[in-house]
Amino acid sequence: MRQKTASKTFRAKKKLDHLLPGLYLPLYTMITRIPYSEAARRARRQDRIVYGSLAFLVLIAALVMIRLIV
Repeated sequence: MRQKTASKTFRAKKKLDHLLPGLYLPLYTMITRIPYSEAARRARRQDRIVYGSLAFLVLIAALVMIRLIV
């Protein structure tokens, strides 16, 4: 667990907890409130949304940069 909490990904997701209270819940918070299987399912769904959104933003930034260069 210590290694995971030191990762940049973990810390970035932790910031989401503060930016989007109630919408994004960390797995550790969810398992104290809802059954573990549901918490794990929701955590996977949240991760797909977060990483998909990040990939989309990176793609848009790359397209903007290419457009500015060309």
